[in-house]
Amino acid sequence: MFLRDQLAGFCSGLRFDDLPRDVVEFTRLLITDQVGVTIAGARNHLNAGDADVAAFFKELGGKGESSLVGEGCKVPCLNAAYCNTVVGFGGDAMHRSAVHLSCLVPAAIAAAERQQASGKDLILATVAGVEVIARVAQALGSDSVYNRGFHPTSLCAPFGCAVAAGKLLGLGKAALSEALSIAATQAAGSSLWPQLPHAPRTTRTQVGNAAQSGVMAALLARLGVVGAASIFEDPRGFLAGHSANPDPARLTSGLGTVWEVKNTTFKRFWVGIYNVPGLEALLWLMREHRIRPEDIQGMTYKLPTAVVPLVGSPDYPLNDSMKSSRYVLAVTAYKGEKGMLLNREYQNEANLKDPGHIELFKLIDVVADPELDKFFPGKWPCVLTVRTRDGREFTRFHDQPAKGEPENPFTPREIEAKFRKVVSPVMNPDKMDRLLAILRHLEDVDDISEMASLMASK
Repeated sequence: MFLRDQLAGFCSGLRFDDLPRDVVEFTRLLITDQVGVTIAGARNHLNAGDADVAAFFKELGGKGESSLVGEGCKVPCLNAAYCNTVVGFGGDAMHRSAVHLSCLVPAAIAAAERQQASGKDLILATVAGVEVIARVAQALGSDSVYNRGFHPTSLCAPFGCAVAAGKLLGLGKAALSEALSIAATQAAGSSLWPQLPHAPRTTRTQVGNAAQSGVMAALLARLGVVGAASIFEDPRGFLAGHSANPDPARLTSGLGTVWEVKNTTFKRFWVGIYNVPGLEALLWLMREHRIRPEDIQGMTYKLPTAVVPLVGSPDYPLNDSMKSSRYVLAVTAYKGEKGMLLNREYQNEANLKDPGHIELFKLIDVVADPELDKFFPGKWPCVLTVRTRDGREFTRFHDQPAKGEPENPFTPREIEAKFRKVVSPVMNPDKMDRLLAILRHLEDVDDISEMASLMASK
């Protein structure tokens, strides 16, 4: 049996009652978190240029199937999956395999609204989708993907989104197998953009495309379109084409016993995930040794080799500064934890033009440390050294679980607190409370349309 058929067989046969209780609850929290992040991104237009994406799809028109978040209208399901993914990228949860889940949840919600699916259906589809996106990423090896210039999320998300949408469309094993093969031919994405001072819009449009492509794969499979059965095994297939050291066995190992959704990290800080260890290490060093920002003579931030090109650009960022380690460390030194917590205010013009931030940015080096490669991508470690003007030097190796990682998880109360913090500035309190009430009891909801409508309301 081909690997795609084994994956499809497991996912097509998976029922809500098969899910352990903790998996259901964790997935509900994942959906809650992504809904909040997506609303915040859409209504604040936190990502410059995202408003233009929504305007494009509104002008394009088409059958109103699924809601555009924050736009008060419906568009075809494919387009809602694309646009809602674009605006929700950044503060979203991330799987251990180094793939973002901002594609999967918006795609699943768009398909669920189209099908007038229940909350249980949405939770089940999300679990199945995470299983697949994570396993494809693990089979590729995200470090190898980065080294080849690809973007793991953009490559792997079409598979997970195809399975999530396929579950909601009621696809059987045969059609779901074809959806996976079709998704493989749609997968694309470059990791060049983090190295540029002015991040191009493809930073987010490629993940939007991944969500849309996955849903499209499921819809095409339902119509009878077929793909290559050996798409994972063939030496010219997906895994071999995108990774120097693929491990196809990771696609199916532990299916039904290891639930990949539980290997997800929720973000406490609205920064690139590989900057979180350095941020926490810097806060610890400054607190422990009473270092003031004006005391700092320089810093060296060591990271796994594959990560440095993603966050280590020597150029001062002109936008999308959450990815720049130098900028995040500079602003953290001056603003502290509150400067990064659950918002993107640190990217405002005042912070970007602050002379202190600019000067400290110049004093920070980001370098690769091969000793850290053995931890990646399962862990995201760092070594941060801070040098002070009076000749002292302090170093911290940081590989402890950050708040939000599986070993140091958010509680349901903390997830709701994050939701309120990011959503309350942009949504009527009564609507926000109603939306939270729906999410809190998602598995009891017969039709998620009201949830989607609240997300879309202006």
